Amino acid sequence: MLVQLQQTFPKIDEEIISEALKWFNQDVEKTKSVLTWLTENTTNLQQQQHLMILFKNAGNQLEKTTISQTWRNCNQIFTDTIAKLREICATSNLNELNMLQNVITVEFQEENELKIIREMCLHILWHILKYPKHIKYRQIHKQALYNYLSKICHTLGANFDQ
Repeated sequence: MLVQLQQTFPKIDEEIISEALKWFNQDVEKTKSVLTWLTENTTNLQQQQHLMILFKNAGNQLEKTTISQTWRNCNQIFTDTIAKLREICATSNLNELNMLQNVITVEFQEENELKIIREMCLHILWHILKYPKHIKYRQIHKQALYNYLSKICHTLGANFDQ
């Protein structure tokens, strides 16, 4: 497998190919993908090593195109690229946390809406059962129902107007 990849990628050092194979647990397709990317973005052994290090450290969080674009924007200076990629990863992680927080907030609001609907149904049913001769479904006091809904929304921290 190693020999075959060396023939396919003659410009890439054997050590880099071996390292890529280990990194991808002998998965040839993923290895070829990274080696092709390395070939497109490097000219010498040192650049190959640097890009491979960048990929290993940021490849799980960022796309290869982002890494290579940052590499080019930093004039292929390894330390500058690392600093910029760390900045991008930190921003990316914050965005992921914000998205997660938004999802949790939406789920919490939906859960509160279900609680409110359940409470209102129970309230109406309780009054129908409690006063079967005095009250019918159509005769529930509008203001009393409004006040009860307001109280539930306030207790659960839900938007009453919504």
